Amino acid sequence: MCGFLGSITKSEISKNELELCNQRIICRGPDEKKTINNKQYLSNPLFHNFVFNRLSIIDLSSNASQPMFSEKFNTLIMFNGEIYNHRELRKELENSGIKFNSSHSDTETLLMGLSSIGIDFIKKINGQFSIFFYDISKKCFYLIRDRAGQKPLYYSKNSHGVYFSSDLQSVKNLSKSYELDSKQISNYLNFGSSLTPNSFFVNIKNINPGEYLKFSFENQDFKITNNRYWDLESYIDDKKFSEEEFIELFEDSVNLRLESDVPVSNFLSGGLDSTAVVKAVSKNKKQLNTFSVITNSKKYNESEYIDQVVKKYDTNHTYREISLDIKLETIKSTILKYDDIIYDPSLIPTYILSNNISENYKVALSGDGGDELLSGYQHYANFHKNKNLNSQIVDLLFSAYPKFFGTGNNILKFSKDWKKAYASFYEDKKLMKILNIENYLSFNEIYLTSMEKSWKSLMLVDYKFFLNEMMLKKIDRSSMLNSLEIRSPFLDYRLAEYVIGHKSFSSGEQFTAKKIIKNYLLKDNFNDEFLDRKKMGFSIDIKSIVANNRYEIFETILNSSLNNLLDLRNIKKLNLVNSRINSTRLWKLYVLSLFLDNIGTIKVD
Repeated sequence: MCGFLGSITKSEISKNELELCNQRIICRGPDEKKTINNKQYLSNPLFHNFVFNRLSIIDLSSNASQPMFSEKFNTLIMFNGEIYNHRELRKELENSGIKFNSSHSDTETLLMGLSSIGIDFIKKINGQFSIFFYDISKKCFYLIRDRAGQKPLYYSKNSHGVYFSSDLQSVKNLSKSYELDSKQISNYLNFGSSLTPNSFFVNIKNINPGEYLKFSFENQDFKITNNRYWDLESYIDDKKFSEEEFIELFEDSVNLRLESDVPVSNFLSGGLDSTAVVKAVSKNKKQLNTFSVITNSKKYNESEYIDQVVKKYDTNHTYREISLDIKLETIKSTILKYDDIIYDPSLIPTYILSNNISENYKVALSGDGGDELLSGYQHYANFHKNKNLNSQIVDLLFSAYPKFFGTGNNILKFSKDWKKAYASFYEDKKLMKILNIENYLSFNEIYLTSMEKSWKSLMLVDYKFFLNEMMLKKIDRSSMLNSLEIRSPFLDYRLAEYVIGHKSFSSGEQFTAKKIIKNYLLKDNFNDEFLDRKKMGFSIDIKSIVANNRYEIFETILNSSLNNLLDLRNIKKLNLVNSRINSTRLWKLYVLSLFLDNIGTIKVD
C-alpha cells in the first residue's frame, strides 16, 4: 500500500515544489521514496514528474520499487494497493513467455500484464488499487481505480498539463486548482459528502470506482476518454442462492487477503462482520492478533461481545479505551490531517485504532462492507415492512415537522413511496431550509430516478453512495494517515456479483438481516443475544462532545470563511432541541469550517 503524486506538463515543475506537494502523502508510504523530476521520454515534448512513497508489504526487495519501468515494452507504472491474485496471474504471464525481474512483486505482475495484454488485463485483477499506467511510445496513459473505490485517485487538467495523486490536497496544490465547487458544498450539507466524480474543487475530479480514464497527447493537448470496466448493476440476475457457495467465496476472499510478507492483524469490533472475518482467519492461522477500541460509554461499548470472540478463537487481543472527555483540540488536529472533508464522528476511533495497530503492524483485516453486501442497515429492514400510511399524509406531516427537530426520517420512512422512504436515511432537507439553501438536487434525483423497487436497488445505491463516498473514504484516510493497510474481505467483487446475481438470501417472507453470517457464526455456538442484538455501530458519543464544547464549536463556525458561502443566521436555533441529529448537524458545519479555513488560497464559483 502506497501513495503517489504525478504530473505530465508542457513546462517544467521545480523539484522543491514537487517535494512540498508530496509531504502530505509520505504517511502512505514511509518505507521508501523515489522521485522523477522533469524527465523527457523519447521525442516527447512533455515534462514528467513522479513521486512514489512505498509501504513495503509484498516483495520487500528493491526489485519491487516504484515507479517501475519496463524496458521491453517502454511502459511505466505507479500503483497504490494490493493485487491479491498476483501469483496466479504471474503464472499465466510466465507461461506466455513474459520474463520477470522480481521474485513475487504484484506491481511487476500488474506492469507486465497491462503492457503485454493491454488495458483489459485490469478485468482479471482481484484487489484494491489506484493505478497510473504509462505507454510511453504511444504517448498515452491511464488512471485506473478499483471496483469498489477503496483507493482514492484524483486528477486535474488545465492548459499546462495533467496532475494526479492519491491525495486531494496534493493535486490542488500542484495544479493550483483553488476554486471551490459550491454545488459540492451543498451536497455535503445535505448528504455528508461531495459526489464522485466531482470533488470540493471545481477543476479536480475523482475517478469513479470500476472506471479508467485514458489520456492521449494529441495536437498539443490531452484528450480524455472515460471507460467503465466494471458495473455491479450488469450482474443483476435471479439465480438460486446457495449459502455454501457464498461462504466458500467469503472464506476464499479472506484467504487471499492474508497474502503478505509482513504480519497481518485483525480489527475486532465485536460485531458480526469482524467476527466472521476472525473465524475465517482462524481456519488458516494458529495465532490471531486482534485489536479493539472501546469507549467508557455503554452506548458504544461492545467489550462483552469482543471478549466472547477473543475466547472462542483464542486471539492475542489488545484493547484501547477512548475517554468521552477527549479534548476538542485533539479531535480538531486529527480532522485537519485529512485531505478531504469527512464529518463522520467514527473517524476518530477509526484513526485511534489504526494508530495503535500501526505501532506493530502494517496490515489489518476488517469487516467493512458487510452491511452493504448483506442488507445490514436499518433502511433494508424498513424497505421490507408493510407500510399503511398514505404517501400524501406522510408528506403533509413532514412539511409540518419543525426543521429544528430533526431530518424528518422518522416520518418519511413510513411512506409507501419506497424512494422517498429510502432517501430519508441519507439526506437532510430540513438542514438545507435552516441554511436557506434552495438550489440543490435531492438524493432521489441523483440516485433513484431510474431504479426499480427492489432490495437490490438499495444495495446498488449503497455501493455507489454510502460505501464509495462515505465509508471507504473514512477507512482509507484514517488508516493510511497511520501507514496502515486495511483489507476488507467483504469487498471482494466476486461476493458483490454473487449477491446481486441471486435471489434474496433471506429464507421465507420475513426479512432477516445478515442471515448468512448469523448462520455461519451459529455453527460455533454463538447465542441469540450475540447474533440478534441491535447494531451498535463504531462511533463515539457526538452528542456529548458537542455539548461539552458547544461554545468553541459555534465560535469556529461563525468566525470561519463559511460565512462567505452560507446563511448562518439560524444555526444557533439548533440549541433549541438537544438531540443527536442537531449535534451531528453542528458537527458537520464545524468540520466544514475547519476544512475551509485550512486549505490555503480559495475562490468560490
